[in-house]
This record gives sequence, structure tokens and C-alpha cells, in this order.
Amino acid sequence: MFIMKYRPLGKTGLQVSALAMGCMRLPEHDPELAAEVVDAAIAAGVNYFETTRRYINGRCQHLTAPGLKGRSRGLIVSGKAALDEETSADSYRQEIDLQMEILEVDYLEFFQVGWFALDKLELLTKNGGALEALDKARDEGIIGHIGFTGHDKPENFTKVVETGIFESVTLPYNMLNRSYAPTIKRAGELDMGVVVMCPVAGGMLASPSPQLQDIIPGGAATTAAAAIQFVLRNHDVSCACSGMSTLEMLNENAATVSSFEGMSADGQARMDRILDEFAAVGEKFCTACGYCMDCPNGVDIPGNFRLYNHARIYDLTEWARSQYQAMDEQKRAAACTECGECEPKCPNTLPIREQLKEVAQALS
Repeated sequence: MFIMKYRPLGKTGLQVSALAMGCMRLPEHDPELAAEVVDAAIAAGVNYFETTRRYINGRCQHLTAPGLKGRSRGLIVSGKAALDEETSADSYRQEIDLQMEILEVDYLEFFQVGWFALDKLELLTKNGGALEALDKARDEGIIGHIGFTGHDKPENFTKVVETGIFESVTLPYNMLNRSYAPTIKRAGELDMGVVVMCPVAGGMLASPSPQLQDIIPGGAATTAAAAIQFVLRNHDVSCACSGMSTLEMLNENAATVSSFEGMSADGQARMDRILDEFAAVGEKFCTACGYCMDCPNGVDIPGNFRLYNHARIYDLTEWARSQYQAMDEQKRAAACTECGECEPKCPNTLPIREQLKEVAQALS
């Protein structure tokens, strides 16, 4: 039996489940299972569901709706839409209405401006723009709150947070990508809701890594559990939004959240120190600056080194090998002809040819 934990969602007055559900990974070709997963999530105490029309080849909200049917009131269901130069208040309102129609709801607790970046702020706030539609929908009681999400630079996201326009931010943050930590801290200072997407790094941290499990105080049963605990140890995080496609994933994540009691300051400092050391070791191999590219033979040099770093440093060997095998053959390290054109371009003077041989041997 799971006992879900809840946290304040900024200053909205809402209490959000520490585990949220990103509906982008529901099984596209099994709508019955999709409805079952959503239903089981609600039974486990999950009350935040992030949806949009763009996910799963346009099927995301169609797959989510049956599981929500008749009980979306009381849940925090979020819609999401992008904007561009052609977006008007009317077109954005039409999108809000369409998403509600697909979800079969008469109210959305949140609507997010998706794939947002600082350079789109003027598009959002222009006369007759999307923000007018969002404000009007909120005034009419069609939506409750406005948020934003995207992958802009952390410093740019911090500036967007400081505008005061939004009530939540959804951003990527995990053990392997801590770059948004300052943005999360600033959002916390402003009492803004923080929804963390990609807590298991797009599935990467679902692969076993004893090294990462060991850095959690007391250890973690799985790498995915370690990843969720890492995110939730940050008190400025409202919830970890994980894409779950099976009942097994849901049950594991719900059990992790249910049993998580937080971390001491000493435990957090130790974990950050070890992750800093891992990152420093990785940069001695390759900083992924890309100056070595383009390879005349088509080898993805930074991509190969990134996979090798994850195998070598974080012990994510199984994941790295599967990703290496999925690459086009000409992009793999084994396709290097040792022409040497890359090495003079490397600002860190790395022996790229020799290191590509290491990659090919380790991941082939």
C-alpha cells in the first residue's frame, strides 16, 4: 500500500503529489493499458497529470482521457501548447478549448506555455497574443493557473521566472543534469511551483548503475529510485514528473516516493560532492564542446564520448551499449579512419583517435 507524499505547488494553494505523471510515454498502441496506468496512478495518490496534443503522435490526450473520465475535478490536469509569430489570442484560446475537448474536461487546473524560451517573451505578451487568451481563460474559470516549460538556458529561465507572469515552471533536472539548480532555487525564493521533468533522464537512469545508487544515503534499491530521491531531496521542487508506460514503472516510483523520508544536509552535501567529482572526471575525457566536428567521415565524436562517459563514470554500461548499437554505423567510434583532422581542433588537446578506439572496444 502506497502512502503518497504531497508538497505545496508554489503559492497556488494546491498540494501536489511528489510523484507526478508525464503522459507522453503512455503506450500508443494499447489504449486499455494506458487507461489502466492512469487509473492506477490516481489510486496510488498521483494527482498531477501533464498532457499536450503534441505527444505520442498526437495521441497523448486521447490516451489520457479514459483514465481521467468523470474525476478530473480535484486533480491537477495540465494542458500545454507552443506559440510562434502567428499565434494570436484567438488561435491560442482555440487550442485550449480543443485540448479540453479531447481530454473530456470542463476545467484545467494548469495550462502551460510549452517549448518556451526567453526570446519568445515578446511573442507571449504582445497585444492580442497568447497571454491575453490565458488571462481571459483564467478569469472565466476555464483554467486555474498558468505555467511554462522548455529547455532554454538556465540563466534565461531564471529571467522568465522573475517576470512574475507564471505560477509554475517545468524544467529538466536529474543526477546527470544539475544545470537548472540555480533556477530552481530562485523559483523557490519567489514561492513558485517547480515541476521537474526528466527525473530519470529520459529513461537513461532506469538502467542499473550501482555507483549512482550508492551515493544516496543508505543506498537505493534501483537507479531509478536513486534518481527520484535525488530530485525530491531538493525542497524547492514541488514534484518529480516521470513518464510511466507500465504498471511496474508506476509501482516502483510510487513505492520510492512513499518510502522517501528526505536527506540530511550532510547527506546532500556528500552526494553533490561525488556528482561534482564524476562531472570533473568526465570533462577530462571530453567536454562536448563540438569544436572537433564535423568529422569528414561522419563519426559523431562528441556523441560517442558522451556515451562512453556515462558507461565509464556512472557505470551506465548497459544503456550506453544499447545507444551505441542504435547509432548509424558511420557515426560510431568504430568507423573512425584515423585521419586526424579532429585533433588540431580540440581545445583540450585530447588524443581523440586513441580515445575513439577505447570507445569502440568498450561499447561494441
